[in-house]
Amino acid sequence: MLSIGTEKSDRITTITNTTWAEYISLDLPKLRVSFRNGVITIVSPGRNHEMIGDYIRAIIWTYCRKNNLALFPYNQTTLKEEGKEGKEPDVAYCFEIDKDKPDLAVEINLTSGSIDDLTKYQYLKIAEVWLWENNKIRFFVYRESRYLELTISNSLPNLSSDHATKIVNSCFGKSVLEVEKYFS
Repeated sequence: MLSIGTEKSDRITTITNTTWAEYISLDLPKLRVSFRNGVITIVSPGRNHEMIGDYIRAIIWTYCRKNNLALFPYNQTTLKEEGKEGKEPDVAYCFEIDKDKPDLAVEINLTSGSIDDLTKYQYLKIAEVWLWENNKIRFFVYRESRYLELTISNSLPNLSSDHATKIVNSCFGKSVLEVEKYFS
């Protein structure tokens, strides 16, 4: 078992040689738990992780409010491909109507790898995934059994990854309500 992290960063624990049954038996509220190839990863989000998630939520809510687009939160609801993959996104939403799985999932990676997260979402067939790492957000769309990087969101047309990155970085350390100023 490996644990890394500090008070403001994420604390990550990895448990190897596990089973799907062990994964689904876990009850760890407020932690992000995922499963892939016999490995359970448990992330205890740090303060910076949570702040970035709140800014991204504010971007999504503000965009939807300004564009009269209905949204339905999933947030950390566990997404599963029975017996194979399990993932709890940091932020997730359906748009226009509520669905069985989200249209958009967001992962904030301050200390863990995005490629593995993207692979997990590939098995779950989530239509769009945003990955935050290295102070930048990247948009990916699921097409033909893989993810392709986009500069403009499919779920929120007219929103670019550059603009979303600028908002989060400009607002970091300030009130989450600052996000609304970027949509005036």
